[in-house]
Order: sequence, then structure tokens, then C-alpha cells
Amino acid sequence: MQRLSKMIISTQTQLPLYSVSFEPVNHLVQRSEAKPSLVFLHGLLGSTTDWQPIVADLSADYQCICIDLPGHAGSQAVTANDFQHVQQLIIATLAQYQLDNIILIGYSLGARIAMTIASDQAPNWPYTLDGLLLESGNPGLNSSAEQLERGLHDLGWVTRFSEDTLPTVLIDWYQQGVFASLTQAQKNALIQTRCQIQADKNGFNGGMQISKMLAATSLSKQSYLLPQLQNTELPVRMVCGELDPKFVLLTKASQLDYRLVSRAGHNVHADQPHEFILLVRDFVSGIAVNNVAHKKAA
Repeated sequence: MQRLSKMIISTQTQLPLYSVSFEPVNHLVQRSEAKPSLVFLHGLLGSTTDWQPIVADLSADYQCICIDLPGHAGSQAVTANDFQHVQQLIIATLAQYQLDNIILIGYSLGARIAMTIASDQAPNWPYTLDGLLLESGNPGLNSSAEQLERGLHDLGWVTRFSEDTLPTVLIDWYQQGVFASLTQAQKNALIQTRCQIQADKNGFNGGMQISKMLAATSLSKQSYLLPQLQNTELPVRMVCGELDPKFVLLTKASQLDYRLVSRAGHNVHADQPHEFILLVRDFVSGIAVNNVAHKKAA
């Protein structure tokens, strides 16, 4: 454990999943004020390090926990079977910390996992979930035809990640439409970073592990969660970049609370970290105000 000017950092490297906790130096004050802990879930090919600029700010006031998802970075040795298995791994990982109330903040795949956790919540979810902040998250496909089409699409990538070298696959991966706002230099930097994070280690093939996670959590295997999100009393906010037209349409059509971020594409927290931080702070403080109002009313 290392003390910095703003925060205390602790890492949990043992299974089930690698995680990093950033606690404010005045973390006892945070707990006395009953502030929620913020749990961050990255996207496919990501890692805990993706959130560093965000938690460097937010951890001044909130405990921030970042988790490497199965098959990724520090959790490369872990293979998940499906969304429910991922949920159980996250529960087991969070059990290492003393948590009460949490807010899930997920990007892309991480957002979809957060949705499934909220929708499947129950007897086995041991924490009070105060809210969901979903960045570029797809709530699911509403027809078997769409699911079949997406399943075939994802199967192609599953095969590529399992059979080709990671740099070769990523060159094509970042040609997809959701990454159209990135310059070639930005794509090249991402490819280099992702290859470093997913380098083969401890006998595990980085590309193969990504392939397994994609197969387990394909959008085609995700339930259509929009009705649950629309009807829940849980605070939910969608966030997407204005330069990501596909997700702008999805977000607006969701009829959920949402924010569009200018000069940002699919990965808002990377493109506009300051704006993303402000959005998180606004969302979390709004939940706190509502909780106080409910307590007074009771």
C-alpha cells in the first residue's frame, strides 16, 4: 500500500480478478459521510489503467475500485463462461473490500456487464447498488434475427483473436465504425498499448484470452435489458460521444437519462476526461441529494 498526496492505492493480485482500490487519504471521513464507492469496469481489450486519469481526480472524494475483467491484463488467467459467471467473479473480487453502497461505472463491454448486474440483482448481490453510469453501452438486441446476425459477426472476431497475432487483428479491429473518430496516429497508439497490456505471459496467449471473453459476453448472448433499465427505480445515466453516431442514436432512442459529450467518440473518458469527470461528479452528487431527501421524507 502506497500513500500519495491525494489517495491511498492498494492492489489485489490474487484470484478471482485483479483489482486496484484508490481511497482518499481521508477515507474515514468518506465512510462517515456514507459516500458510495465507485466501481469501474473497462471495455474489451482494456484494463484498470484505462481509468487512471479519471480516478486520479475522483479518488480525492470517493473510494474508486478498478477491476481487470476476465482474460484481460492482470486477470488474463481467468476465463469466464457467461455474463452470470462474470457477475460472480466481480462479487468475489469486491468481497476483498469493505463496501456498502456502490455505483457501477462501465465503458462499452463494462457498461453491458453493469447492466446485467443491475438487471439480475438479487439474493447473491451483497451490496446496495446506488446507480449506473453507462458509457457507450448497448442495452441489447430486441430480435432473434439481430442476435443471430451479431452472433455471426462476433464469431468472426472470436476466430481472428484466437488464430491471428494480436497486432494484426487490432489493425482491423480499429477500422470498425465506432472508432471512426480516431486519427490513424491514435489508432496506432491504441494498438501498441493494447498489445503491451495483453502480451502473452505465464503461459497464457493474450489474444486467445480475449477471444474467450468475447465469446462469453457477445452482444448476441446478452438479454435485451432496455425494459428493465427503463422501469427500474435505480438512477441510470447513459453517456456517449457526439462523434459516435451509432451510439448517439441508441442513446437517444433508449428514453433513459443521457448526456452527449462534444468532441468525443466511442471512448468518452479517454477523449474528454475532464468532461467525463464532471459528468460522474454530477451524477454521484445527484444521487446523494436524492438519498438525503428520501431519508427526510421517511
